[in-house]
Amino acid sequence: LMPRPLVALLALLVLPLAVVASGEPLHIDNFQRTLDADELWVVEIMSPMCGTCQTFAPAWQAFATKHGGEVKLGQVNIDTDDGMELAQDLELLDEGVPSVWAFDKASGEGRVLWKDETGDVPTAEALAEMVFGAFPGAARLANGFLGKTAEADAGEL
Repeated sequence: LMPRPLVALLALLVLPLAVVASGEPLHIDNFQRTLDADELWVVEIMSPMCGTCQTFAPAWQAFATKHGGEVKLGQVNIDTDDGMELAQDLELLDEGVPSVWAFDKASGEGRVLWKDETGDVPTAEALAEMVFGAFPGAARLANGFLGKTAEADAGEL
């Protein structure tokens, strides 16, 4: 039997690691491929040390397990220098953490789908409704993923 302080210390070390489990780690050096991709990307902005992020982690993981073959998934960990630099460059921190963004346009422009405003986090099912409800007309690509929407030309009405 382990002493309680040791169990508590292990829990503090392991719990944040469990938060970073679903989605490709994205940062300043590899994010361009997200913008260049034809697939819709759904990206969580998070910190393993954030309590609400830890509460949201099971819903994000369940969403990833069920829908990871329909949308590309990524995570930006703002506790890393490269992750923080990306979040700052894209002004993602304006919406706080955790937040979920879609990079759904051919231009690579992102939009927030969910952000923590109350400490209440959505279920995996509610998150799926938010994500797929935002893209009702999205077409599937040959690889099975939802595709990004084309941009209208500036001259089109």
